[in-house]
Amino acid sequence: MKTSVWKALALALPLTAACGGAAQQEETPVGPAQARQAPLTTPTATVRFLNGWTHSQHGAIVRGGTLVVDYDLYRMTDCHHSTYAGQQAWDTLAYVRFLPSGQLFSGSVKQATGSTSFVNKPFEVTVPSDATSVETWFFTSGRTCAARYDSNYGQNYVFPVEAQSPSAVAWAGDWGGSFARDCEHRDGLADPIVIDSYVMERACKFVDADVYVPGVTDAATARPELLQAQVAFSVDGAPRSTIGWPIKVVWATTTGTAGTSPRSRSRIRRGTPMHSGSAIQRTA
Repeated sequence: MKTSVWKALALALPLTAACGGAAQQEETPVGPAQARQAPLTTPTATVRFLNGWTHSQHGAIVRGGTLVVDYDLYRMTDCHHSTYAGQQAWDTLAYVRFLPSGQLFSGSVKQATGSTSFVNKPFEVTVPSDATSVETWFFTSGRTCAARYDSNYGQNYVFPVEAQSPSAVAWAGDWGGSFARDCEHRDGLADPIVIDSYVMERACKFVDADVYVPGVTDAATARPELLQAQVAFSVDGAPRSTIGWPIKVVWATTTGTAGTSPRSRSRIRRGTPMHSGSAIQRTA
């Protein structure tokens, strides 16, 4: 019987793991012919709410595990200029309710970094042992602004909860990607990958790999959200301690198929600090 694998993108990809497993910042990269078993950890899933009114799930939400809510504060900007005595006077709260018992948790998803600057702050909760689903919504208010809800038009954002964690990643390999204008997948990768002026301005920039997870990638019904994968890379060999360019960690998400295998991709954003001749390198 043919083993089904999914394409999961990685820039110098350490596939952090795993179907609801805790995401790690660094791991030893898997070579094209290597296989590995993801570590057994407390299941951790992340739900991301992005600017542009999209959202995504990364990893299985499992009873007894951890749910991380990552909310982009630029989804609701009405209160961003609300101040008092020269300081920020607004906040955005996340609400997380588990069903069927109705356990409700709430907390801020904003971290002030100065009198007017701020960053997103992930909100974490432990999934109750009897949960079958979870719903989330958000509320922004301030001293000099009108309060607003982000609640999927009152329906809230609902995600299923699994009774147990799916299998760990069993194999990852067959690296490839595209640094060409046609954006077509090509087998094999250079290491490091050199970014010239043409690639910076006119070409796609992505890397992908096949991933096999027993009972998930070969299931009759595709559930790509159960695969939690991140990619880590550095530019020009910068170590984690470098202030100007630390190791970058971004999500990999399923965006299409490669033959009969679903494919996920994570792209280098146009704003990534690079210059002509920069080299993208493995992080381990």
